[in-house]
This record gives sequence, structure tokens and C-alpha cells, in this order.
Amino acid sequence: MKRKIYYYDTDCGGVVYHANYLHFYEEARTEELDKAGLSVKEIMDDGLYMVISHQEIFYKYPAFYGDTLDIEVKAVEMTPIRLTHEYTITNQNGKLINRGATTLVCVNKKGIPTPWPKYMTEKVKLHPKTINVRKQK
Repeated sequence: MKRKIYYYDTDCGGVVYHANYLHFYEEARTEELDKAGLSVKEIMDDGLYMVISHQEIFYKYPAFYGDTLDIEVKAVEMTPIRLTHEYTITNQNGKLINRGATTLVCVNKKGIPTPWPKYMTEKVKLHPKTINVRKQK
């Protein structure tokens, strides 16, 4: 997914505010699920919700106002109730901005962990896991 950096994405120095990367991850993950034929809204309409249980970000280089970021997202692990995505963000020059991972848990309306529906497990395409943020240099 391509994402242009606007003024509202940045701090007073024109650098992307660190927490905004979570928004970028969310946007890219939603787009990836849409491409797989999975609508977050339809999953919610079924009474299931994807809540974040773990988030990691490893910052390598700042992104700036006016940059265009390439956000690569891929599903790398799925258990009966968890789904983990990895992200790599680079700028328009190919410079690595950050890497990260998000683990989602499927819960019902009462917040109780619940297995993913079969239609979801059939459509999520898993890729090899490549990022261990804790071991990044």
C-alpha cells in the first residue's frame, strides 16, 4: 500500500509522529484483508471482533512530510484465535523506515476469545515469518 505523508501525520519538525505508524499498519492490514475477500465490517456483523493483543515496532529511519511510504503487510501466523501480521515500511527512495508486527485475537461480543470463522481461515494466505523485532539491530 502506498501512503503519502501529510502535515497532520507529522510533529512540529515535519517528522512522522511515532504513534501514527499504528494507523498506517491498521490501514494496510485492512486493505490486505479486503484483497483476500475478508471485510472487517462483515466479520463484525457476525459478532466477532479483532482486538490487538501485541504490537511491536522497530524504528530505523524517520519519515518526513511529503514522503510517500510503501507499506508491505503480510499474514505470517494464524492459530485458532490469533492472527499475526508483519509490516515493512520504506520511503520513496527504498530507505527502510520501520518494521513491525501486530497480533490480533478474535473475540465475541462479550470479549471472550473465540475461534476464527472457517471462511476466514480459508482465505488468509500465510507467508513465512521474517521479523523478530526484539532481535533487530
